[in-house]
Amino acid sequence: MPTLFKGHNGPRIAIVAGESSGDLLGASLIEALRKRLPDAQFAGIAGPKMQAAGAVSLFPMEKLAVRGYLEVIKHLRELLGIRADLRRACLRERPDLLIGIDAPDFNLGLERKVKEAGIPTVHFVSPSIWAWRGERVHKIKRSCDEVLCLFPFEPALYAAVGGKASYVGHPLADEMALQIDRDAVREQIGVPTAQLTFAMLPGSRVSEIQYHAELFIETARLLHARYPNAQFLVPLVTRETRDLFDAARYQHNALDLPLRLMFGHAQEAMQAADAVLVASGTATLEAMLAKRPMVITYKLSETTYRMVKKKMRLPYVGLPNVLAGRFVVPEFLQHDASPQNLAQALGNLIDERRLAAGLAELFTEQHRALRQDAAERAADRIVRHLQGRA
Repeated sequence: MPTLFKGHNGPRIAIVAGESSGDLLGASLIEALRKRLPDAQFAGIAGPKMQAAGAVSLFPMEKLAVRGYLEVIKHLRELLGIRADLRRACLRERPDLLIGIDAPDFNLGLERKVKEAGIPTVHFVSPSIWAWRGERVHKIKRSCDEVLCLFPFEPALYAAVGGKASYVGHPLADEMALQIDRDAVREQIGVPTAQLTFAMLPGSRVSEIQYHAELFIETARLLHARYPNAQFLVPLVTRETRDLFDAARYQHNALDLPLRLMFGHAQEAMQAADAVLVASGTATLEAMLAKRPMVITYKLSETTYRMVKKKMRLPYVGLPNVLAGRFVVPEFLQHDASPQNLAQALGNLIDERRLAAGLAELFTEQHRALRQDAAERAADRIVRHLQGRA
């Protein structure tokens, strides 16, 4: 049975992240907490950034990075086993606090059992109850003592049912500069100043690459035919996702396309680009913070898509559109996600410079609204829970 903590010095904080975006949030939170609690211990499930900040990971974070109903079912037994092991460890060692970072399908069940045992729980990143499955607000309220929200409209949704939530802002908005020197970024990553450049972000999960690789490659083919001097930056998070995308290049006879595969450096790729094609998710926020015009897309298994669509509450899924409360960038999901549609929309962004300038202005306003020193505000809330003052 895994052991979370060694010794008893300082606060003991169990912490669980399920994917790369949660790892980034968790790392900034741990660093902010260490300023207040230098002797704190952090253990649970952590990615490389959280581990570099001092967290101990009992299981590989990648085990939790599964999306879609069918995909989850395939890994359900292993996921339930990991969660059961963590629950038993928490109940045996009784940490001072459990923090679940995003990954709601995994974390909320764990948080509820731990909370029922009298251990305080905080969920960092509200599930997107404003977009779909709004009924989850009641489950979330039962599972944790407080939700730390990244977006300003979210706390009111919890207040309406008697839940506790606080807006802390988004750490990415704090991290990324309001004004970006694109020429300097291009020089840093070796992109010629005047070359037309597209950033293509097909996702960070294996399942996302499996659904998006061909779509993105064929879109690049159409764009290259329209803009022969263009190049395409494709940042990928892991060797596994890079290998999958590389295999798709061979399979679809795309070795002649100027696709530059990169290990990470997604933010730099977007900042350097003239336009971005991005799979829906946190990367859409990063593209917004980079002030780059974008096209959002996403594909799932047909069964998963039908189930998700029934529960959607908004006509859009991309965070720039959600924050604006309207379509400001195009989205092409599932059946509409064709290379022709994506290439045409991206071409429109390149040819209509005034549109790109208007988006940059709007994205700067959205960036300012999200810039709240989020890690520090979240750390303040967590310290209050540890002190029994929340």
